[in-house]
Amino acid sequence: MSVTSKSRAARLAGTVIAAGAVAMGSAAVAGTVTLQDNYLGGLNTYNNADVIGDASVFDIQNAVVTRVGPGQDTLQVTINTNFAGKPGTAAADGTGYGSLFITPGFNTWHPTGSGPQFATDSYTPGEWADAVTIPTNPGSSSGTSGLYATSTGSVVMSNVFGDQITYPNAGNNGYYFRQGQAVQFTPGAAPALYAASWSTGPGQVVFDIVDNGALGDNFSLSWAMTCANDVIQGDVAGVPEPATWAMLIAGFGMVGFVVRRRRGEALTSQPASGRVSSRLA
Repeated sequence: MSVTSKSRAARLAGTVIAAGAVAMGSAAVAGTVTLQDNYLGGLNTYNNADVIGDASVFDIQNAVVTRVGPGQDTLQVTINTNFAGKPGTAAADGTGYGSLFITPGFNTWHPTGSGPQFATDSYTPGEWADAVTIPTNPGSSSGTSGLYATSTGSVVMSNVFGDQITYPNAGNNGYYFRQGQAVQFTPGAAPALYAASWSTGPGQVVFDIVDNGALGDNFSLSWAMTCANDVIQGDVAGVPEPATWAMLIAGFGMVGFVVRRRRGEALTSQPASGRVSSRLA
């Protein structure tokens, strides 16, 4: 390989590595992150388990977070839950979809109690910075929305038919549910921070937030149906997309090739005794 060819290869390898590093540094949940439902939370006077009532109706399995759209400008959160399609049916017992709550930043989720289930945790005012709204019983499979700062509206606590006190506590209306969870957001007069939309399908409730990467690659989230019979909460940390890793690996591979080639040429140009000495060393 000539000096010019080696220089070009080295520059190309450096360019590939630099591009990969830049892509990693600017990645906003590039790739896919799955948050499992390990959280219990709230006051559960029924069974102190993950799901209150019928799991085939209320169970949440996980939340899948990824980037979609042109230039990955949209943060997509898919809640995999049996509750999809249940609002408005007898099985839902008057409960509906909850809003998606988000707090941007690294390590922003600070539940009280012992992990990973945090069985005594309840909502603390100001805990969630933003929320994407969705009608409790939309009557359709998709709609437009927005991401709002929670300071500009009001957070609705877990309830059944508007009653926020679970059975058998005094003042209840006869229903068990997980008390003390933030489940819905009512916007005030302030405009949305970003445009958003929601959709539902078999086993899924999907939120799309067109933030152009502004929410970053680290944040915490929470979602539940309005009775909070099951709740998913936790931190989400961004990961490099596969294409970024491929660029970095390719760059390092090219650097390794150039280094090995140069070493081989250096050994070839030495006297015989020098070559033997180098190999023995």
